[in-house]
Amino acid sequence: MEQLKVELPKEVTNAIKIEVLNAFKEAKNDVYQDKFPLYLSKKQTCEYLGISNRTLDEWISTGDIPYKHIGKTYRFNRNDLDKFMATK
Repeated sequence: MEQLKVELPKEVTNAIKIEVLNAFKEAKNDVYQDKFPLYLSKKQTCEYLGISNRTLDEWISTGDIPYKHIGKTYRFNRNDLDKFMATK
């Protein structure tokens, strides 16, 4: 049985590659968002940013990092943290 080989134009193969990569990124983001909710605790924030609790405390004391202080609880918006880190 003879195999048929079809060659697609480069633009089509590139478009397919881009869509496949986007699908993988979306799937990864879904898993990532399950692990890190929109509002994070101090512990989750340290894990999310890959920093120590001491570093986070320093950033809080200097007012560098965006956060909400509710009673004795700190909450950090994941989207605000992404913007903050983009400027670091």
